[in-house]
Amino acid sequence: MNNLVVLLLYIGYFVVQADLTPQQREELFKVQVECMEETGATDDMIMSAFAGNFSDDPIFKEHLVCIGRKSGVIDDEGKYHKDLMKQGLMTFINDEDTIDQMLEKCYIEQDSIQELAYRMTKCLYNEHFGL
Repeated sequence: MNNLVVLLLYIGYFVVQADLTPQQREELFKVQVECMEETGATDDMIMSAFAGNFSDDPIFKEHLVCIGRKSGVIDDEGKYHKDLMKQGLMTFINDEDTIDQMLEKCYIEQDSIQELAYRMTKCLYNEHFGL
């Protein structure tokens, strides 16, 4: 089985776990693939991230920023919109207090938007999956 098929299966698993409409699922797949093409992020980087192993490669960090921009969570000035992040997280975690606590813990300003995207994504993953 080639890596792209495995990657799509991983993404599919996480998308199915969320309460997304078919249109939202399609958009999530589209954004993931577009950002991989734009940034050069590899299948292995993405599959490893879904398993909780986040590459510290600058390409992967840029991939996370790309996803944030395309989803509207990061604006043109490189600022995160916590309200939109919260809405997105609500599709996976149906507990507003938990999400507020996660964002409070994980949203810590960094020297670059790439580093913020990386550290926040890693923290949110660890908080959600209890790692």
